Amino acid sequence: MSLGSWAAFAAALVIALVVPGPDLVVVAHAATHSIRRGVLTAMGVVLGLGFHAALAAGGLTALVVSLPAALTALQVVGACILFWFGISMARNTGIDSAAAAQPGTGVLTGFVTNATNPKALLFFAAVLPQFIGDGPDRFMRTVAMGVTVVVGAAIWWAVMIALTRTVQTGGNGRFERALPKAGGLILVCLAGGLLWSAVCAGISVN
Repeated sequence: MSLGSWAAFAAALVIALVVPGPDLVVVAHAATHSIRRGVLTAMGVVLGLGFHAALAAGGLTALVVSLPAALTALQVVGACILFWFGISMARNTGIDSAAAAQPGTGVLTGFVTNATNPKALLFFAAVLPQFIGDGPDRFMRTVAMGVTVVVGAAIWWAVMIALTRTVQTGGNGRFERALPKAGGLILVCLAGGLLWSAVCAGISVN
C-alpha cells in the first residue's frame, strides 16, 4: 500500500472517529467519574474495534453485510443495548452503579457498545475495502488497516478523556451533572434511529 493510500485511509478514519456516536457517549460519561473508568471503557471500545478488524480480516464482515437478515438482527440487538445503556445512564443506575466501578464492567460496556454498533461494522465493510484492493497480500493489508484503526482509536480516546476531564474540572460539577441526562437521551435517540432503520430494512426486504 502506498503512503498516499494509507494517508487517505487515516483521514477517513479520523472523520469516522470524530462523528459523535454511542462510543463517545459511554467513554465521556465514564471519564467524568475518573480517568481510570474512562480508560477502561475506552479499552473496551478499542477491543470492539479489534473484534471488527478480525471479522474483516476473516471475510466475515462482508458476509454479514451481504445477509440483510443478519444486519437487521445486529441493528435490533444494538438498539436494545443502547436503549438500556441510555435509560441506565439517565437514571444514574445500571452502568452508573457501584458495580460499574469494577474494571471488567467498564471494559465490557465499551466492548459491547462498539461490537454491536452498526456504524463500526459498516466502516469495516464499506470503507476498509476501498483501500485494500486485490492481490496476494490482501490479508496483510487488511491486518495493517485494522492495526491502524485500533492505534488511531486508542490515541483519539486518550485525547477525548483528557478533554473531558479538563472540561469537568473547569465546570464546577455542572458538566458531570448534565452529561448523564444528555448522554442518556442521545443513546435512547440513537437506539430509536437504529430500530427504525431495522424496521424499514425489514419492510423493504419483504
